[in-house]
Amino acid sequence: MKICRKEIEKMDDKRKVFLADCALVLAAICWGGGFIAGDIAVQYFSTFYILATRFLAAAMIMFLIFGRTIKRCGKAEIRSGLILGTLFYFFMPLQVIALKYTTPSKQAFLLAGYAAMVPFISWVVLKNRPKVNSFIAGVLVMMGIGLISLNEALTIELGDGLSLGFSLSYAVFVVLTGIFAGKCNPLGMSFFSYLVTGMLSLITALLFEEFPTSFPPAGVMSLAYLAIINTAVAYTLQNVAQKYTSDTHTAVLLSTESLFAFIIGVCFYGDPFTPRILTGGLIIFLAVIVSQRKKKTTPCQNVEKDSTDKVSNDS
Repeated sequence: MKICRKEIEKMDDKRKVFLADCALVLAAICWGGGFIAGDIAVQYFSTFYILATRFLAAAMIMFLIFGRTIKRCGKAEIRSGLILGTLFYFFMPLQVIALKYTTPSKQAFLLAGYAAMVPFISWVVLKNRPKVNSFIAGVLVMMGIGLISLNEALTIELGDGLSLGFSLSYAVFVVLTGIFAGKCNPLGMSFFSYLVTGMLSLITALLFEEFPTSFPPAGVMSLAYLAIINTAVAYTLQNVAQKYTSDTHTAVLLSTESLFAFIIGVCFYGDPFTPRILTGGLIIFLAVIVSQRKKKTTPCQNVEKDSTDKVSNDS
């Protein structure tokens, strides 16, 4: 009976990890289209009005769907949401502003570098020393970034620099989300983080930006996509999924957003297709895969490593 119970528990853990992986890939697909929506939004609205609309609308949607769960939340969810929401407020403008100076598909490849940065951030925060393949991945990321962003004068343009700043910030965010998600209800944490980001952005917009004088359909649709699909759906999927899988595993699956964004941008939005950008993007994606490569282990060891990182926190 004990053996059967252990086998059933392992199967349940595998199922949770599989569902978490599916949720992360779905989030990556949503974000792939989000780069296009963001590029359209910045043509009509200012940075903090975009962020205020996006996150306050996402918070409202979360409350309408999960209101009962949110009302039962305690200090842990509020505290985690406050920290993550404040981080969002400070580094999300980097991505929005960067889209004024670079293309969506190019930014997507640059942002994918955060997946290779996560193991090093985890080293600093959680004292988990990266393996050799993580260092190799770091070198590959630098090569890929160089191909994508360096111009003939060997300098990085403003949009690319801001995108890289967001990439580093998001690596920190992924690690912190993994820590908090294992200690509180991720739905409540998501709601409070959206609410904090939205309120801080609204205050900033009212103080320093002019209120939009027109609301073109394309701009409104892009804001709706950012609020509903990119935030209420995708970020919530990430926050819930990270309760059942590791930070580095999360990063590698989410980084596939760069490929989805590149395909959507080139096929439907007219982004330039250059061999140099494609090569640099593929090198970054290779770095992400290398950083997550593990030695062969027994099936039981795989379950132990991949399935119980976050599940064990439930007990």
